[in-house]
Amino acid sequence: MGAMSEVGSAIVAESGSAGTSESETVLDSPAASKPAAAKPRGQRLYALDLLRFIAAALVVSRHWLAVGSLYLGGPRIYPYGVTHLKQIAPEGVVHFATYGDLGVELFFLISGFVICMSSWGRTVGQFAASRIARLFPAYWFAVLATVFVLLAFPSLHFHRRPGLIHQVLMNLTMTQSFYGVQDVDPVYWTLAAELRFYMIFAIVVAFGVTYRRVMYFCWLWAFLAMFGQMSGNGTLNAVVQPQYAPFFIAGVAFFLMWRFGPTLLLWGLVAVSFLTAQSLLVPDPAAFPEVGWAYPRWPMLVACAVFFTLMALVALHKLEWVRWRALATVGALTYPLYLLHQVIGFTLIAYLHRHLSFWPTVGLAAVAILLLCHLVQRFVERPLQRLLKNGLKHSLEAMRQADAEAATTRRRRSPIPHQAAPAPLQPTETARTP
Repeated sequence: MGAMSEVGSAIVAESGSAGTSESETVLDSPAASKPAAAKPRGQRLYALDLLRFIAAALVVSRHWLAVGSLYLGGPRIYPYGVTHLKQIAPEGVVHFATYGDLGVELFFLISGFVICMSSWGRTVGQFAASRIARLFPAYWFAVLATVFVLLAFPSLHFHRRPGLIHQVLMNLTMTQSFYGVQDVDPVYWTLAAELRFYMIFAIVVAFGVTYRRVMYFCWLWAFLAMFGQMSGNGTLNAVVQPQYAPFFIAGVAFFLMWRFGPTLLLWGLVAVSFLTAQSLLVPDPAAFPEVGWAYPRWPMLVACAVFFTLMALVALHKLEWVRWRALATVGALTYPLYLLHQVIGFTLIAYLHRHLSFWPTVGLAAVAILLLCHLVQRFVERPLQRLLKNGLKHSLEAMRQADAEAATTRRRRSPIPHQAAPAPLQPTETARTP
């Protein structure tokens, strides 16, 4: 998820202060007298790959080991309802997995960090092109594959079967929830939250990403989220997302720490974000009447504190010893795993359940889904990303070329500025004759 958003992508540090002038660098760095050193290009943050996979695993555990298919129609699609799970799985496992939806908040923390990093020194066109190329290839495959499963196994997915072609086509845009069209797979709701974040952060990118502008943006966003929560203004809340804004904002602040070093103002922004975030993490037992046990709040607060602490360690360069190259592969599987694990994963589990007990079923389903994710990442994401990047790059170059030619034409047609007008001819004096 969003990614999440840059979920499933390679996390590579940007170098220097590309795209900013020397005056902007001095003005916007935390210490004007001693600008922070640029981070070397190509430095991969393996710790973020690991955290991203942990976030995806938490979400999968929530769906596979806890509430099951409560949002998808009960045991016909997923044979292990909550009541059944409590009978066949250790109670502690089921209780722990119930809180797996907090993986979404961890995704949003990571997304704030990564989006700020990847936007530095880019134009708004380059920023949009990078997001499109990153998110859509795997998403398009997931939508089409999920629709195929829904149509191929109607006895399992009877109530989610897409009955109208416009629903499927609208899902391909990733903006279906903005128009009130049902998601093909319920997990897509987080992508809408990511898109809102991209849209408002694009405003900063349009003006040029600098330390000062990003700080202004974060504090303004925090204020608007507070005002939206207080006023209940639906339009404002749809844009600023008060429930998730603290996580995105904190992620951005952590990136600024990572790049420029910690300051009191940044720690204050993180502290405000954490205090706000923990107050918004409220369990809703009414949403899960089948859980059948107390759904206390304190594990959510502990998880929130752990997430913020881990991101702070990344920001302070305390996890750079994590350099296992296998994590790059693991991180690349995260986005496809998130997109494919629910409807497709539930269908696989429903059929394996006919022949296997619970743990072998879930274990084999996990292996199969990860293998599918690897194939998607290698044979769908990589080639389509290259095609999209090249196509969008050429499109942006064509726009710039057209603008340059138009500007040249205007200059040729306009008079040269400040050109002095020719002096009037002075009449020559002639001798008068009497």
